Formats: sequence, structure tokens, C-alpha cells
Amino acid sequence: MIAFFNWFTKITAWPAQFFAFRTKIYYEDKKVSGRRIKGPAIIISNHTSVFDYAVYLFVFFSRTLRFQMAEVLFKKKFLGPLLKMLGGIYVNRDAYDFSFVGKSQAILEKGGVVGVFPEARIPRPEEKRPLEFKPSAAYLAYISGVPVIPIVTNGSYFNLKKRARVLIGKPIDVSIWWDPNKERRDNLTFISEKLRKEIIRLTKELKRRQEIDELRPPFYYAMNNFIRVTAALPALVWFRPKVVYSSDKAKKKYKTGVIFYSNHTGFGDPLYIMTCLWYRRIHFVTMQEILDNPKMKFWFDKGFRVIAVDRDNMNMNSFKKLTLFLNAGCAVGIFPEGHIKTSDEQVDDFKNGLVLMGLKGKAPLVPLYVEKRKHWYNRLVLFQGEEIDLIEKYGATPTMAQIEEAGKLCREREIELANLADAYYKR
Repeated sequence: MIAFFNWFTKITAWPAQFFAFRTKIYYEDKKVSGRRIKGPAIIISNHTSVFDYAVYLFVFFSRTLRFQMAEVLFKKKFLGPLLKMLGGIYVNRDAYDFSFVGKSQAILEKGGVVGVFPEARIPRPEEKRPLEFKPSAAYLAYISGVPVIPIVTNGSYFNLKKRARVLIGKPIDVSIWWDPNKERRDNLTFISEKLRKEIIRLTKELKRRQEIDELRPPFYYAMNNFIRVTAALPALVWFRPKVVYSSDKAKKKYKTGVIFYSNHTGFGDPLYIMTCLWYRRIHFVTMQEILDNPKMKFWFDKGFRVIAVDRDNMNMNSFKKLTLFLNAGCAVGIFPEGHIKTSDEQVDDFKNGLVLMGLKGKAPLVPLYVEKRKHWYNRLVLFQGEEIDLIEKYGATPTMAQIEEAGKLCREREIELANLADAYYKR
């Protein structure tokens, strides 16, 4: 009867919940933990609202969730009978009645799914979240031997501007944390804290993924796509682009987060690079003063989707935005000389911001070199060098001396490409 009433509720309430929650679901690793839970499992979650259970009811649509629920909910005239018919497990927090543990274990033994909010109540606005976890979830997981699936929600319900977001974590076997040399209470306290830290970690990851999504809302690339489609054929005919690689190792197409850096000979450089690297949408780092010009803002912002930074005040917010784009798998383009080349040097001195961006975004740095065509009938040639993996070379936290060394290495790779270009054109 409980399973039947769950299905009836899900089917009839589906349209209403779709508009009320508009749930976006993320997965830490969909291969090992998705919406289709196989076999018995314990779900634990942060607690933001009485509607958390309603959201999870539809997230795990194919399974009947039996959540542990506080006694106060069952006292409501309409809500109490509804939760009982849905299979809610009665928990009396004011009494030393642990019968809910036995009921939960019996459900798991039959292959069911039990849900637990280990905080036991919704935190108050002034309280630090999540609250300290009660040991019941850890104890139930240990005595039943079933995996714990941690999930988190942002609690954004009934909001026209924001949607509910849920992140499903990887299953956890709590037995790996059980120490037979410790007392049961100490083990349960330790495991509960480990589960709490896992929820904290997932909450931070959910926030990061939400920031990435909000960075590029729907139709974000509408104008950019229009330009790319309409300009593709004329650009290919006019420029006849060609890419020359410095070595076989440099022959690589990048489909994840990457930083392309190049020399800077004129305002047409971004166009030349985008024409040659047609397979990637590149977000070029641009000076804020360009976007401050009303005549140029539309084309650079809406058309080319550049990333604007204040060159004189390069703060952490700028690096955070760049990092989000790289984490989202975007390609970022930068001219580390900081200006159009003015000296007689092949390549002007580089700013170390390039290295810091690569470290912060954990993205490889790929050197490019481009020269203006001497005649209109010449082909547009782009030279691409081998990538520089800063994390692999220096680690996640290099010293200032290593950062300086990395900056020099980036410039040396650019000079090598300049020499390759000279030799190419002489031939």
C-alpha cells in the first residue's frame, strides 16, 4: 500500500513539483551513484526545509523512500496521515524510544531505502550549518552493513529566480571507519563526524557547480553562436587558416579547461586565433576599459563573451571568475604581454598573471604565435607549441621563485614559436 501511494503521489504531483522546485541534479560520479539506487541504501542529507523530503521524493523517482521523520510532523491534521501513508518512519525526539532504528533496519533487510536527516532538525538562521550529527545514521549503517549515500540540497524552493539544486555523492561503507579497539560510542561519534564532513564537502562542491551554471545562463552564447555560424564560411575562404605545430607532442586538440596564450601584434589577434582554432569557443581576457566603452561593450560582451579584468586592480574576484570558466571546461585566451607589442623584441616581457591563472584554474598553458599576413592573398598561419602543466611541474603551491621561473618558461616557449615562424616564412 505504501509503494502504491508513493507512485500515486509522484504521478499526480509531478507537474506541481516541476514548477515549484525546478530541480537541477548533479552527480559526484554518476557511474557509481545516480538517481536509480540498486538494492538497500541509507540516504543522508543536510536539512534546509520541510520540503527537502518532497524534493528527494522526485529525485529518486523509481524508489520508495522511507525517511525518518520527527514526531511534530505527525501531529499535523493533514500532513501527519499523508506522511504515514507515504511510509514515514516515526521518530519521537523527546522520548528514549529507539524503535525507529529497528523499523529502519527491517526496511533495509527487505531491500528498501531509508532516508535520514542526521541533524535531526532544521538549523536556525544564526546557527552554523550543518548542525552536529546524531549517531543514529552511523549506527544504522553499521548494524545493517548497507552503503550510505550522502546528498545535499541548496534549499531553494518556490523561487522564480532560483531553482532547487541537488548533488548526489558517492556511496560510503562506514565499516572502513570502525575501529574494533574503540568503544561503540567513540566509533559512532567518529563516524558521525566523518559523515558530517562529507556533507560539508558536498555542500561546497554544490555551491561551486551552481556558480559555474550561473556563470553561463540559458542563451548566454546566442549572439556568439550567430556570429560563429554566419562568419564561418567567409573567414575560412578569406583567411584559409592553417595551424603549424612545434612538435608531434604539440599536435593536440583541447576539449577541457585550457589557457591559450599568445603574442599580441594587433586588435585582430583574437579573431585570427579563433579562426585557426575553430573547434573551441575561446573566452579572451580583455581590459575592463574596453567594455566601459558603450560602442564596444555589446560586441565584446554579448558577441565574443570576453572576460573583463581591471588591469590596474587584478583582485581575487577576477581570478575566481577565470577559475570558474576553466572549471566549467572553457577555453580562456590571454595576451600575457599586456599590450600590443611595441618593442623590437620578438616577444615583450610577460606578466606573471598568466602563471597564477594556470595554477588557480589547474589548467594547462598552451603557447600560440600569430603574425599578420603581409599580403591579402597569404594564408593565415597559427603556430602552436607544447603545453605547460604547471601543477605537474611545480605542484599546487609553488614558491615565488618557481612562479618567476614558470613565467620565464612561458616566454621562452613563445620565443621558440617566434623562431619557428621566422624559419617557416623564410622557407
